[in-house]
Amino acid sequence: MPQSTRLPIEYIEIQFIHACNLACTGCATFSELKHSGYTSWPQIEAQIKPWLERLEPECVGVMGGEPFMNPHLEKIIVGLRKLLPNTQIRVPTNGLLLMKKYRIVKLLEEIGNSILKISYHIDDDLIHQAIKKIMHDFTFKPVTEYGINRWSTKNNFKFQINSPETFMKSFVNDYHDMKPHNNTPSDAFDICVAQRCPFLFQGKLYKCSTAGLTPWILKRFNTPNEKLWEPYVNTGLDVTCSDFELQKFLDNFGKPHAICRQCPSKFDQESLIDHRSSVTKKGR
Repeated sequence: MPQSTRLPIEYIEIQFIHACNLACTGCATFSELKHSGYTSWPQIEAQIKPWLERLEPECVGVMGGEPFMNPHLEKIIVGLRKLLPNTQIRVPTNGLLLMKKYRIVKLLEEIGNSILKISYHIDDDLIHQAIKKIMHDFTFKPVTEYGINRWSTKNNFKFQINSPETFMKSFVNDYHDMKPHNNTPSDAFDICVAQRCPFLFQGKLYKCSTAGLTPWILKRFNTPNEKLWEPYVNTGLDVTCSDFELQKFLDNFGKPHAICRQCPSKFDQESLIDHRSSVTKKGR
């Protein structure tokens, strides 16, 4: 691929699985709902490869749901590393499956230039065991990047623990009567946890996961309040977009956008969820 024509982008998230073993009200990827199936590496490769003719990502995030529930996760990580030898690979997890699939932790360390992030949602012995084993098995030194505390090995395998306290419900009412918040973009953006998280979904590039997945969820619930959602659907950028459209998208990285209006602000207290009191394990 011609290097001179590729534009740099700090980060891209890719949805690999929608299913999750936890139910978190306000999940940014709507993974508290029941989902089935998963995405294979050939499917992901077909989505991202055309974009790599135009973009050079510094980092790619392997997103869920719970990524460790995807039986193809190892192939996906190996495939991404072959396709993107110089790009950092980030894998978030709630940690519940780390002990069962510890070989993937070892793989991330072997390939280097990677981040394993535990989002610590619930107090569980499986998570405690995994954290203890990871800290024992690898030689880390503490690092601080972008205000985030991590541990890093010599080949830049980094380990991070995040403990979210507040989730934000991105719409008003329940799923059968979804309505956008209609805030000012800057107010919504101020408390957004995905300010710098462009999202690749079904081949299109979106401002964030909420922008990419909301239309998909609306269809699942027979598109409630369709007229109200018109400004917030069909916002994805196709890989065949013009150079001007792509540059406009990149220039908006890390900034408010009109589509941010759909999400809550600090004034929407009913949409700010006390995460620790609302998260539950899903039934097996």
